[in-house]
Amino acid sequence: MELDRPYSYHEGASQKEVDLLWQGIIEYNKTSGPMLEYPPYEPYRIVLKDGQDQVVAGILTKIYLRCMAVELLWIDKELRNQGIGSELLNRAEAYARELGCTFIHLDTFSFQAIEFYRKHGFSVFGVIDDYPGNVTRYYLKKEL
Repeated sequence: MELDRPYSYHEGASQKEVDLLWQGIIEYNKTSGPMLEYPPYEPYRIVLKDGQDQVVAGILTKIYLRCMAVELLWIDKELRNQGIGSELLNRAEAYARELGCTFIHLDTFSFQAIEFYRKHGFSVFGVIDDYPGNVTRYYLKKEL
């Protein structure tokens, strides 16, 4: 495609450039459709740190259109199966309820935490089952 000014495409992006792209779509969404009726995008993040101030677990979410999207939930392998994931998810859910969110959604792979999320009341609403290596991707939702 020819543009009327000199532009150039670049593969890869710095964190600053990624942040700029996100800010651009958020600003656009604030001026369009249902985004005008609801609070704007709001990140909600919780990290767990050890005694040396090192992050050992955390959850990253975004809230928009009265829903919460879980982008990432991670626990250091040494701390798994001790209730930390449940605590992080419960805290995020409580915050979503506080803001009047109606549901939470997320995705996970078959080799990750599908049963964990089901145990916490999430149900599958979409599946992609043809990833290489016999891997399935699940899209889940929990009504609040």
